[in-house]
Amino acid sequence: MRDSFYINRLEEWLNGMTEKELKEIDYRYLGDTQVQLGHYEHIFEKGLELIKSEPHPKELLLKILDEYLVRLEELPNFTQSTFDSEELDEETREKMKSLVLFGTQATLIKENAKIQNDLRVAKQNYQDLLSVITHEFKNSLTSIYGYNRIINKRVSEGRSEQLPEITGQVDRLTRKLFNVIDTLLNMSLIEQGRLKASVFQFQIIADVLEPVIKELELQVSEKGMAVEIISREDDVILQGDSELLQIVFRNLILNAIQYGKENSDIEIHVERVRDRLLVDVLNQGAGLERKYLNRIFEKFSRFHTKSKNTNVGIGLFTVKHIVEVHGGSIRAESRVGEWMRFIINLPLKQSEGK
Repeated sequence: MRDSFYINRLEEWLNGMTEKELKEIDYRYLGDTQVQLGHYEHIFEKGLELIKSEPHPKELLLKILDEYLVRLEELPNFTQSTFDSEELDEETREKMKSLVLFGTQATLIKENAKIQNDLRVAKQNYQDLLSVITHEFKNSLTSIYGYNRIINKRVSEGRSEQLPEITGQVDRLTRKLFNVIDTLLNMSLIEQGRLKASVFQFQIIADVLEPVIKELELQVSEKGMAVEIISREDDVILQGDSELLQIVFRNLILNAIQYGKENSDIEIHVERVRDRLLVDVLNQGAGLERKYLNRIFEKFSRFHTKSKNTNVGIGLFTVKHIVEVHGGSIRAESRVGEWMRFIINLPLKQSEGK
């Protein structure tokens, strides 16, 4: 955003008005007072000259707008009848009306500045997201292409050594790209308010947790980690969308792999409490400070500073919304330097149309 943005907006506001519009504002805000907008235009132009002569015009203008807002808030409660009151002399009424006029414009300009800043942040976040996606796809497809050439060469030579390992890597990279696409599609559905959960009966361990753990075996083993399911029951039956819940636990386990300590265990505790299912995913690692825990489910939230981290903060955003679509809740707990835990609370029965 250019430093002259706010000045340009003010100039557009003033210069863009027709004579009829100026008279209407005179009538609506200044009534029958003797002060006309032309007088304020003169003051406004002098103010612009001052602002433009400053080395940091944006900061100066924001201070001026803040001053208008403060003065507006200091005014006692009043209505239109206050302006017409005979208890006030004409000069006081004129000052009050002019302050209301400029205070209103200050509010609008500051609100516009906030919107522009929010748009700039959103644009940067989506640019970061595009950069990460491009990076992930380029690297994964390059590796898949390379592995495919190795497979072709060995097949043509009649050699089969290490082919299972190579095809396993291709499978892992392909699944990784599918996961990226799934996350993006679900984020899009969430933003449109169209993410829906199908309702059917399944087992949380056999149909959700175990398939995801098997899918991520290679990533887990590469860090010398292990995933352990801890449950007092053989399994727990619930209703909902098992495929969406797989996305939830895939993201949580990948998070544990990325930020957990090498050669440590990832623990998944499963417990049925009356008509609810409690599942928590715990990993040993650096964890997060308490002040960040309520924000990690926000879109584009990022709190780790590892240079190799390419996460842009949409995984946990998706996780939270999928859990909520199932009528559940999720929260995070952590002890800095020791562990991180995500706790999910789900109803065993899901209503149709959730």
